[in-house]
Amino acid sequence: MNSGGHILSTFDEALQELKETTLTMGAGTQRNLSHAIRGLLERDKQLCNQAIADDDDEDRLEVEIDRMGMGLIIKFRPLAGDLRMVIISMKTAANLERMSDQAVSIAKRARKMIKNQEIAEITRIEGLYQVVADMISSSVTAYSDGSTALALEVIEREKELKKLHKTTSRFFSKQLEAESELYRDYLDLVFICRWLERAGNLAINIAEDVVFEETSTDIRHGAELPDELKN
Repeated sequence: MNSGGHILSTFDEALQELKETTLTMGAGTQRNLSHAIRGLLERDKQLCNQAIADDDDEDRLEVEIDRMGMGLIIKFRPLAGDLRMVIISMKTAANLERMSDQAVSIAKRARKMIKNQEIAEITRIEGLYQVVADMISSSVTAYSDGSTALALEVIEREKELKKLHKTTSRFFSKQLEAESELYRDYLDLVFICRWLERAGNLAINIAEDVVFEETSTDIRHGAELPDELKN
């Protein structure tokens, strides 16, 4: 969102710093999820450990963004679009932190799995991951650019996300029906599918907040889009 420049240049500078810090956090979250999935697929314990260790940075940044946001509200008492941007930045940070938590869960399960026999069908997870990664990247870009159009594209991918999660997790669940020494690994893959879906849903949360920031329209929980936002 372009607020047109605040009467207090220090406010504009502080607002820009808040946004840049949130974008730094977004890049870190995407990197952590990538490391976790690569660690799983490439059977690389070091990548898994990196995803787990780097989550501390995301936790720290979330706290810092909350501190910065509250400081802006208390010091400058912003109104309208400026206030929405501060609040949405804080909410975006919270969603990014939860995404990073999903990456940690995946990395911890992956560390256990790579000690066992390799599962050829594990590559089925890549399609779900790619959709989620694209949704996260687009939601962060929508936040960065204040793009309602891109945010709506992320939201529209919810059905695709749910369908892919359902088919992928169902495949691994079917493997549980057969007697196999890899039972626990297939169960872990079902959980990993669920954590990826959660990360995608969190990207949708960010996109919905972008729409609210830019249009003052709350479209959460399936609320109807106003006519001006419909194609």
